[in-house]
Formats: sequence, C-alpha cells, structure tokens
Amino acid sequence: MSFIKKSHSNPFATIVCFLIVVILGLSTLNKLPVQLMPNIDRPVITILNSWRSASPKDMESEIVEPQEHMLKSIVGIEELSSTVRNGIALTKIEFAVDADMQQAFMNVINALNQVKGMPRDAEEPTTILGELESGTATMMVQKIGGDRSKDFTGVQELIKQKVEPELRKINGVADVSLQSYLTNQLQVVFDPYKLAALGITIPQLLDSVSQSKDFSGGFSQVGRREYSVRYLGQYTPEDMAQMVIAHNNGRPVYLHEVARVSKGHSEQRNFVYRNDAPAFYITLDAAKNANTVKIFEQLKTVIADLNERELKSRGLELVLSFDASTHIKRAVALVKNNLGFGIALAMLMLYGMIRGVRSTLLISVTIPVSLCAALLGLGLLDRSLNIISLAGLAFSTGLVLDAAIVVQENIVRLRQQGLALMDALVQGTREVARALFAATLTTVAIFAPVAFLGGVAGQLFYDLAITMTIAVIASMMTALFLIPVLTGLLFKDKDVHNNESQIWQRLAGIYNRLCSNFSQAWLWVLSMAVVASLTIIFLAPKTDFLPEAKWEGIIAVLQTPPGANYEVLEKELGQTLIKRLQPYRNGSKTPSIKDFNLAMSAGGRVLFIYPEKAEDSKELLNLLQTEILADLPDTRGVAFNMSLLNSMEVNGGRSVYMDFSGRLDETTRLVIERTIASLRDKLPGGYVRQVPGAQLLQAQLNITPNNYAVANAGLSRNQLGQIIRSLTDGQYVGEHFDGVLRRDVIVKADKWTSPEQLQAVPLYTPTSGVQTVDQLTEQERTVSATRLRRLGGQRVLTIGVSPPEGMSLEEVVEIMHQAKTEAEQQLGSDTFINLSGGADDLNETINAMMVNFLFAVLILFLIMAAIFRSIGDSLLVLLTTPVAVAGGVLGLWVLNLLQFQPLDLLTMIGFVILLGLVVNNAILLIERTRAGQQHGLTITAAIKQALQERVRPIYMSSLTSVVGMLPLAFTPGAGSELYRGLATVIMSGMLFSTLFMMVCMSSLLMVSEQLKAKFSRLKSLAPVSNDFN
Repeated sequence: MSFIKKSHSNPFATIVCFLIVVILGLSTLNKLPVQLMPNIDRPVITILNSWRSASPKDMESEIVEPQEHMLKSIVGIEELSSTVRNGIALTKIEFAVDADMQQAFMNVINALNQVKGMPRDAEEPTTILGELESGTATMMVQKIGGDRSKDFTGVQELIKQKVEPELRKINGVADVSLQSYLTNQLQVVFDPYKLAALGITIPQLLDSVSQSKDFSGGFSQVGRREYSVRYLGQYTPEDMAQMVIAHNNGRPVYLHEVARVSKGHSEQRNFVYRNDAPAFYITLDAAKNANTVKIFEQLKTVIADLNERELKSRGLELVLSFDASTHIKRAVALVKNNLGFGIALAMLMLYGMIRGVRSTLLISVTIPVSLCAALLGLGLLDRSLNIISLAGLAFSTGLVLDAAIVVQENIVRLRQQGLALMDALVQGTREVARALFAATLTTVAIFAPVAFLGGVAGQLFYDLAITMTIAVIASMMTALFLIPVLTGLLFKDKDVHNNESQIWQRLAGIYNRLCSNFSQAWLWVLSMAVVASLTIIFLAPKTDFLPEAKWEGIIAVLQTPPGANYEVLEKELGQTLIKRLQPYRNGSKTPSIKDFNLAMSAGGRVLFIYPEKAEDSKELLNLLQTEILADLPDTRGVAFNMSLLNSMEVNGGRSVYMDFSGRLDETTRLVIERTIASLRDKLPGGYVRQVPGAQLLQAQLNITPNNYAVANAGLSRNQLGQIIRSLTDGQYVGEHFDGVLRRDVIVKADKWTSPEQLQAVPLYTPTSGVQTVDQLTEQERTVSATRLRRLGGQRVLTIGVSPPEGMSLEEVVEIMHQAKTEAEQQLGSDTFINLSGGADDLNETINAMMVNFLFAVLILFLIMAAIFRSIGDSLLVLLTTPVAVAGGVLGLWVLNLLQFQPLDLLTMIGFVILLGLVVNNAILLIERTRAGQQHGLTITAAIKQALQERVRPIYMSSLTSVVGMLPLAFTPGAGSELYRGLATVIMSGMLFSTLFMMVCMSSLLMVSEQLKAKFSRLKSLAPVSNDFN
C-alpha cells in the first residue's frame, strides 16, 4: 500500500498522470474510425463461379460438384453449401471459429487448382476470404434530360474509365463493383441456311473463327541484333468479315457471305430502376476498420465533382442511392445522447444523496478519467467507435462511480470520527483498497468469457467487454489515487461533507431488525431461494439469437412468375410497381416516400423503399402489404423493415431452415408443400418459403441426340452439342484484345422464337448432306428449376422460415421441430430432414453461453476465495447472485408487457455482466463483517456495524449505476434494440440485489455461523478412538 502514501507525497505528479490519460483519450476520440458496428471476421470462404448461359444443372454437374468433391477433403470444414443459378454458382465454406483462415484459404485454392476438366468458356473461380458483402454504399448512374432508355452500354466504358478510378481513390475503399456492366463481345452471327446451302458445317465455321489469333514466335539472333518474332494472325473486327472460312467448288467462301460481324455486349439479364428511371448500378465496399462516415463524406464530394466535370455534359448523373452514414450518425448520436443523459442523471442522483456540490463534483471526476482511458484503450487496440463500444461507455457511466463513492464515504466516516485529514485520506483508502481490488477484479474477470466468446457474437460484443473492462480498472485507479489526492487539496483542513441523512441509519436499522435472530435468517434464506428459483423458471422469456435492430428502411422480396424473362418482368411487374409508388413519392399521396430502388436479377427481385419521415415507416409497411404489393400478376411480395445487422450478414441467423435430402421425388415435394401450408397457418405474419422453390420452374427444351442419325451424319455428340449451343445463346471460341478492350468472341445464329423453328434449322453434315435439327435429335418440352441448393455435397430442398414480429427464435424452432416430426412420418426412410440456420446458431449460442456462464461463476469463486482466503465466504457471496438473476428476469418480464424483448444473446451477456457487478456489494459487506469479527465482535454485532457503515455507499453506488443506465433502457431509436435488453437486465438485477442483498448476505452470514458452531460442537463431542498397541 506504499503507493497510496506516495501519491500524497507528490500530489501534482499524481494529478498530471491522470490528466495525461484524459488528454490522450480526447485526442484518440478524433482519430477513432466511426462505424455502425464492429468489424466481423467470419470463418467463411466464398467461391464464386460464372459460366455464360449455363443452366443450373450444368453448373452443378460440370463445376460445383467437382469442386465440392475436392473441397470436402479439407480439414476443419464445418459446413459446405452451394447455391446454383443460371450461369452463376456461390459456394460457401464455413470453418470452426478458431480456424487458421489464412491456411484454410490456401487449402481451398490448392483444392480448386486440382479440379480438372473445367468448361473452356467458364470464368476462373473467384475465391473470397469472408462472405459476399452487400456493399457499404450503393450508387446509380442515371440519364438526365428526358432520356428513359435502359441501355447503358454506350456509356459503360465512360463509367469504367472515369467514375470507377475516382471512387477507388477514396480513402478506406476496398473495392468498387460495376454491377450493371455488360461483358464486351465480338459477335459473329451466322445464317444456318446459307451455311447449309454452301456445304459448310457449323464446326468448320467455329474452327475457322477460332484461328484468329496472334502468336509469339520467340527470338532470333541476326548479326549483332536480336529480333523478336511475332505472328499477327488475329483479324481486326473490321477485317474479320474477309476471313476465308471454306471453299465451295474451288471458290473461297468469305465470312461476310454467311455471317455478319459486330461489336456487342452480353445479354442484359437484369434491370435496375432508381425511382421512375432506369439506372446503372454501382456498389462500393469499405476496407476493414475504415471510417464509414468519412468515406461517405468523401464520396459525396467525389460524386459532386464527377457530375460537374465528367457526367452532366454527357447527359448523365451519379447519385448516392443509399447513404448509410445517415443512420450511422443517428444511431451513434442516440448512444452519445444516452451517454450524456446517463452522466447527468448519475450526477443528480449522487448529489441528491450527498447533498454537497464539491463532493459530487469530486466523485464525478471519475467519469471523464475512466471514459477517456477506455477511449485510449480502443485506440491502442485498433478498434472503432460504434454503437457497441459507445454503449459500453454508456454502461460504464454509472459503474465507474462505485469505487470513488466507497473511498470517499470511508474517508468521510474516519474524518467524522476525528482523524486528521491526511490520516483519514491514507487510512480510509487503505481500508477499502482490498475490497475495491477484489470488486474490480471480479468485474474484469466476468468480462473474460464475453471477450473470448468467439464467433460472430463474440466479435460483435468484444468492444463492449473491452470498453467496460478498461473503464472499471481506470475507475479503481482513480478512486485509490486521484480522488484522495484531490480531496486533500480541495478540502484542506475543512471537514468534508457532514450532511449524512438519518435515513441511512434508519435503513440500516431496518435491515438489522429483519434478520436479528437465527430463525429470521433461516426464513429469509429459504424464502429467497424459493422465490428466486420460481421467478427464473416461470418468468424467463424465450431465447433468441441476435436483436433485429430495425430502422425505417423497408425491403420487399418479390417471388415472380416462374420462367418469366426480364423484358416481361420489367413491363408487367416493374412498371406496375413504379406506377403505384410514384404518387407517394411526388407528394400527391401520403405517407411520403423519399426514394425507392427496384432491382431484378438472377440474385433476386427486391424493392427498397426509404420513407421521407422515419415515423411513417410502420404506416408505409402496412401500405405495401395491403396496396402496393397486392394483386401483382402471379407475384407474391413480402415486405419488412431492414435491420442494422443485415449489412453484416449476421442477422440471417434469425431464419430457420428445414433441409430435405436423400430421395427428392414428387412425394417429397408434396410433403414440402403441405409443410409450408401448415407453417404459414402456425406462423401468421412470418415469411415461409421454399429454397429453391417448387414454383421456381422455367420451361426447358431437352434436346437428346439420335445416336444412329448422328453417327451416319459423321458428327460426334460433342460437335452436335456445340452446334446446338451455337444455334441458341452462342458458342465461345476465344478472346479478342485490341490493346484497349478484351472481348469474348461469340459465334451464334439469329434468335429462334419457337422450338419448331429450331427443329427446322438445316445443318450440313460431312456424310449425310443437309439434315435438319429434328432429324438428328429428339426434343422434349419440360420444366426445370432456376435455382439449386446443395448442402454437405448433396442436393437439398429447403423450407426457410423468418419469425413474425413479436416471436422469438426459440418458439419458431419448437414449431419447426413439430413440423419436422410430422413430415418425417409422411416420408420414407431414404429421405432425411435436418434443421439448420438459426436453429444451429441458437443451440450453439445457448451452449456457448452456458459454458461461459459457468466459467464466469468459477472465475468469480476462485478470485474471491483467493482474496478472502476462505472458500466459505466466497460461496456465501455467490449464493446472493440468484436474487439478482431473478431481478433481471423479472425486469425482462415487465419489459415484455410493454414491448417484445426475447432473451437474445446480448441480453444473456447482460446476466453474465450482472454477476460481476452484484458481488461487489456483497464483497464490501462481508469484508467489513469479517474485519469486525477480527476486532472481537460477535457475528450479530459485526453484521450490525457493517450494515451501518456500508448501507450508504452500497445504495449510492448501486442507484447511480441504475440511474446512469436508464436512457439505454428507455430511449427509443435506431440501434436501441441492441442494448435495451442488456440494460434492463443489469438495471433490474442491480436494483433487486441492492434491495435484498444486505438482508440476504446478513442471513447467510448468520446461518453459516450457526452451522459452523453446530459442526464444532458435534466435532468436540465425537468419541476419541483408542490406539491399539
């Protein structure tokens, strides 16, 4: 304890040390990146495959399945899933939380390199460490001046050359994606009738066009010079029409005789509208730990500059479609306001109990010192300023006053007993130092399980644990060193406040009378145990994964007619929606819409709506369901508010999936349809859908080669396959690079409009002359899925369920388990059903939290046992915690009467934090009781003295903590759902602990003393055994 005396020997040095912490903390505040949420590093690797014009089944058989076969051999994979659509496949590999992701990434790359036989025109797989993000910012390029054309191919190179580089220069931007960019092509469109008439086979044409290539001839020494030899065999697009592709009766046949060559683009298979006009869609991804708010500030400047300098003169305008900084600022401002209100309320409560301005301000010095220390810690640990770390600061506001109150109160008590000021400062600090160290150590230790929880949840709340840990440690240091020094300087020889109200003595007297004898003590112990147990068992809410944290933005997911092409979707669906939404955007109807975006692609059909006023969100959501999305042609729409967690892909854990694998026949599909209907009845307002849906079927023309006819014609099956592809979407034969642009060379015929037209196409064959497609093949009209899902290397059919508003994930999982049992009874033993998604997340979360809760209790027990040097006293302190837990459960129950609040992950963490906080008061009481016993007092007298000396600081510290958290529990706004449950648990738990802990602790001390006495008497009466000689 010599450090306490040293702090008084040079008080100004002590003050300067703490002042430096404050200055460094304030300087760090301006440097911390501002984000909505902490960065989440997921143990996931994503593989993106693209193959032009490939059907889902071809993607699956030729690319996805071979890759999955190699990937399954990688050690440490927990889940392997793939989603396959037309021309694109997304494979997600999930690893254990503690996996070495750099090594895993290398293993995935090596496995993909071992896959053989990839289609020639399929793009190389793109491997991403992490998940595909939805984009930090979205932008749209629109045409101005009345041009409503949706064709942006004429300006996409301008966007690529002028806009994209400027966006990439923004500090903190990791990637820019031109989502509407169409691949450049050199298209050779042939006439099959002319080819047949001239006796030229389509394979001949493909082979001739593919020969247009340059080659390097190497190097040659000529005298004293070295020549590089280059063969220029590539035609320019303008000269390609003069290519000789064959000879007919000795006459060369030129390409222009049977085909036309033109520069073009890949087919547009999507469309995007910003309000009522077509748009070119751009997304921007931020780098890890980038300052999102500053990115948007720079982005707005860059957009204004690009519009003025490059785009407006060309009839274009770049607009920021979604400004995430707006609700980031709102959410951060809400927590900052809660922090400020919490500080004000805590100081008012402190003043109300102390009744001294100087003493209140003196104790309040702990707040800025502790918060600045926490900010400094966030900076040193390379964290960001987000709503989680800010919530940690707000929670710390009340907690950091505890130690200062205890020190100050003990100094006041000694001063009132007549000790000199310096003696009171040193002795008063020394007397409570051990208890404060124990209390701080238990509080810090309780955050260890939270900090090391792992997974998305652990990373999400790591900032909370770090912030509160540093703040609590700083508050103890401030209380032990700075507060006594400032007291000595400010008060000098004057008495510190001596205005203690008689209410505290009366309150101590009440507690003494409540457990004045052993019978009352036993009654209190047993009744509290029963009441606490019943409260926890019967009033605990259902569990959930993560809070939804909704904001006013609305997203509508559209299930469109199966097989509808994009032209039909745009004309019949897109224009209908735009027509219905326009009156609400131009102000002729209410509620007003600020902007809306409509996008349809292979990835989905979605409508984003941003209300003019946040408070109109619920009314607009109801309007969407009843009017805007009603009676759409063959389309079902589901609308819901967007979540602050959606951008991180962590709130997908609220969706539960029922996966069917094994035998997937018509019986399975019928069972799935019945199960979906049953779930929709049981979950009104929920979003129940099939993934992939049985309705997602498009018309398909299966063409099977006639082996006999094909062989007689002198063709191979592979050649006939190339012919069929050339007659439809086109055959890829290579690339053409002119030094500026790289183009895919595509050979194709004019579009046919009916299967009969395709059947009649003539083909010249090597040995059978002219044959029609119908003569060489057999055709069958059928339907096929537009989307396939694979899980664990097998194709699956999946029912996805998102809970309705006001229902916890646990309730949904219970209903899904019942539905699973009913479905299994209708299926054979060769069809298997498993629950995944939110069901797995919830089970893993509950198991992890139970383990962490037990670890927290064990850590508390061991620390207290070491400090008290008594296992018994440590156990007594732990026995007071069920009262606090019951108080937290009761608080949640009351909150649920007002608004829905499940027992989600953050609320569970609140119970863990609560343990570390409520034992502090018990430690103070038991430590003072044992000190009295050491001075010769009986257990009853020691408890009475401890209550008289500790009731005031315990109530002061607890009530200031509770009051400081009030804004977090009751202030609504963006992001408040994230910490409302946690604040309610800690507040109500601490309040109940404060009210009942002293009578509970006193009763436990008396009961333990009685049991010890009885045990000692029994031991003394035990007969002594005789030794045998």
